[in-house]
Amino acid sequence: MKWEKFILGIFIALAIPTTTALAERLEYPPEEFLARRELLARNVDGGLLIMFSSTLPTPGIRFRQDHDFFYLTGNESLNAVLVMDLSNGDSHLFLPKLSASEIKYEGNNWLNETDPARKRGFKTIQSLEELHNFLAQSRRVSGTEVLWTRLSEPDFINQSRFDTALKIARRQSNPFAHYPTEDAARIVTIREQFPYYKLQDISPDLDRLRLIKTEREIERLTKNGRISAEAINRAIVATAPGKFEYELEAEATYWLFKHGLQASAYPAIVGSGPNGNQWHYEDNGRQMKGGELVVMDYGGALDYLTIDITRTWPVSGVFTSAQEKAYRCVLEAQKAMIQAIRPGVTHKELRSVGERIYESYGFGKNKSTAFIGHYVGMSVHDVGPWGLPFKAGMVIALEPLLDLPDDQIHVRIEDTILITNDGSKVLTSTVPKEINDVLKLLNSN
Repeated sequence: MKWEKFILGIFIALAIPTTTALAERLEYPPEEFLARRELLARNVDGGLLIMFSSTLPTPGIRFRQDHDFFYLTGNESLNAVLVMDLSNGDSHLFLPKLSASEIKYEGNNWLNETDPARKRGFKTIQSLEELHNFLAQSRRVSGTEVLWTRLSEPDFINQSRFDTALKIARRQSNPFAHYPTEDAARIVTIREQFPYYKLQDISPDLDRLRLIKTEREIERLTKNGRISAEAINRAIVATAPGKFEYELEAEATYWLFKHGLQASAYPAIVGSGPNGNQWHYEDNGRQMKGGELVVMDYGGALDYLTIDITRTWPVSGVFTSAQEKAYRCVLEAQKAMIQAIRPGVTHKELRSVGERIYESYGFGKNKSTAFIGHYVGMSVHDVGPWGLPFKAGMVIALEPLLDLPDDQIHVRIEDTILITNDGSKVLTSTVPKEINDVLKLLNSN
């Protein structure tokens, strides 16, 4: 497809230093978003696109824009709207006029810049007040016209579109929580006010675009992978019987923010002893004990891109024989699966590689998962149709695991991996996983 060739054409090989340098954060240039919009326009058969930003700040933490809106605009304003003519790529951004008080406390938006449209790569940047008239005037002929927008669920930093749909369904099982989502209410309003537009879901086209990472995205993912791996290393060094799980989280989080990452990609999972068998345990309040394993699943977010890492290690610095057997099984499976990754390989083929190793260790399928994982990108459970054969530019989390609750053993080894033209590149390779290397780092404190 055209969009795949376009993105693959701008990949580069990056030489990344082994130590993290402190540097000022870098923004994506306007050309990055312009190229994404042009690519989308070339692969969608005409019509008008309308996309909406977030309408409220993210409670309690640094604001994170709606992913689909940011992916196409790079804009972080609340209550902003993108309208794009997919027949020619002309893009118009609508921003709210801010009061003097809003500007004083929260800063200006692009509407108040000098010549913002030219500077930011848009046809026009207008006041949000002009949006309704613009949509009415954009109608070209009498009868139905196509208006593309997001009809699927949004994704969030630690939540895929599927995760969002599932949580909404669970919420609506509550008889007092049947209110529509913001997206659903917006769609109803569009249909009421502009009945001549036929709404089409742009999500599948956006998902395919987001699935293949650009040169700049790979650069940021590589940097994030290195810093996130170093953060896990700090947590390993800090481990000792009697310490609390949250102390490991604190060590890693400090490193992420010290080196310029803007957020955690998801709440840290630090599960010791029985907590390790709860796959998404997040309390991190237990005191660790000698003889136990600790499972840590954590990564950072840099410039709207996330990293996912999991490592497992013994709290006291020594594996029991049962723990070591489980660990060796998962490690061997993960290494073999990474070796097998290349463009064209299917998920089923990759999983079978891991399952053969599990069987050789005598672990049945009811106890183990040769888990491939998920896509990684703006969301740690990123968008894209799962099950496609691998293609260069995809980024996945590969996380085989072994879960033995009766023995309080849970081993998970997870890395974030870039699919390349001739194989793969582990973006989180600087956190050790070979047994001798893990124990050496663990016993260095």
